[in-house]
Amino acid sequence: MTVKVNHQDIWNFVSDLFHAAGTSKEDADLVADVLIKADLRGVKSHGVSRIPIYIKRMEMGLVKPAAELKILHETPVSAVVDGGYNLGQITATKAMRLAIEKAKKTGVGMVCMNKSHHYGIAAYYSQMAADEDMIGFSCANTTALMAAPGGASKAIGNSPFSFAFPAKEQLPVVFDAACSAVAQGKIIVANINGQKIPDNWALDPEGNPTTDPAQALKGFLLPMAGPKGYGIAVVMETLAGVLSGSDTGIHLGSIYNDLENPQDCGNFFMAMDLKAFGDAEAFKERMDQYILDMKSGKKAKNTAELFMPGEIELKKEAQSLKEGFEIEDDTFAPLIELAKKYKVELKYE
Repeated sequence: MTVKVNHQDIWNFVSDLFHAAGTSKEDADLVADVLIKADLRGVKSHGVSRIPIYIKRMEMGLVKPAAELKILHETPVSAVVDGGYNLGQITATKAMRLAIEKAKKTGVGMVCMNKSHHYGIAAYYSQMAADEDMIGFSCANTTALMAAPGGASKAIGNSPFSFAFPAKEQLPVVFDAACSAVAQGKIIVANINGQKIPDNWALDPEGNPTTDPAQALKGFLLPMAGPKGYGIAVVMETLAGVLSGSDTGIHLGSIYNDLENPQDCGNFFMAMDLKAFGDAEAFKERMDQYILDMKSGKKAKNTAELFMPGEIELKKEAQSLKEGFEIEDDTFAPLIELAKKYKVELKYE
């Protein structure tokens, strides 16, 4: 069963909840923006389903909701910042804003950050740059979830990353992916809702394919594209973690399983101003034509439409803004309890 919610109602609830739990109202709005954006796009693994663990870590003092970004090193085009163990949605939005500010002045801005936290959908931050007529990129490292090829223990996270490219009349091209066959959040949601998973998503603790999400969470995620996915994960963790000075690999604690230490995630953000490469409007016009060329290609039998990266999610978002979206009962129940605990209003049908 599911619960139908209006996007503004659930956005108000999320903002009010995090404000009541200890963030400033401005920062609570940032958290609501990122989480609800995920649910609007149908990316339920990174939306309101994450709220209970975020609030729990705040209550335990493992997330520091009053922390501000601290610049550790800076040049006109780059910065290394300390996120102060605040919520990832807050630290990441502010770090990407800094990258965009630098890009407006110099043509490119690059910011890496340590002491961050799980930051939600990577596409939110790359698209911030695309909305400013820039090419955007963001990536993060995560708790070790995958083994190296031939390995038998968790060694590296699935390192989500996203690129976003603006267009003129067409939707922007937004690529967002984790380096595993599937984001761990989808397995977590399946486990919450008592659902089976495909047998090519993960291995159980003994290294066998499994359809049981509980066993998958105890075992290993499989990389996308085999060794290639592993290699991309190494690259992304190097940018997000090694470069920033955050914890990496087996040293980066889990938001679910390590309830004793703050999570020291790393991020990397880049914004490239189109004007640094010539006429921004001309680029967007070329992008429009490229998108139309791709979408007008010959279709396979039973294929109604060809899609660009991110197009399905962006169209889903537009639909959800008009019609609302559904949340599974098992995901929604903890939100009701948090609403009661923090005395905030939660409207739903």
